[in-house]
Amino acid sequence: MHKHFLTRSILLVLLLGAVTACGDSRLGDLTEGIDRDSVAVVMGVADPDHQENYLNRGVFWEILYYAVPGGVADTAALRQMSPVVLTDGKVAGWGWGFLEEAAVDNGFAVQPAK
Repeated sequence: MHKHFLTRSILLVLLLGAVTACGDSRLGDLTEGIDRDSVAVVMGVADPDHQENYLNRGVFWEILYYAVPGGVADTAALRQMSPVVLTDGKVAGWGWGFLEEAAVDNGFAVQPAK
C-alpha cells in the first residue's frame, strides 16, 4: 500500500507541474543543450522575470523563470511562471516536473506547490 501511495504522490506532483507550465507554448520550442541566448530568442524576451542560481558538485545551475504570456511577472507567484533549467550555461530541461526532480537530486529548493 505504501508503494502505491508514493507512486501516486509522485505522479500528482509531476502532473501539477505539467499543468502549471502547459499554458506556455514557448516551452515546446526549447531544445536541450541550447545556450542562454537561444533561450532568450525562443522565450521572446532578453531576460527572465526571475532567476535563481546554485553551485552544486561543480555544476552551475541557473533557474530562469518566465511569466506565461498574459500572466503576471510576480516573484511571489513563481508557480504561475515557466521555469527553464540550465546547467553550465546549457538547457538541461524545463517545466515544473523537471525542476522539481533536479532540485531533489541536487539539493536545492524550489517554491512548493500550493
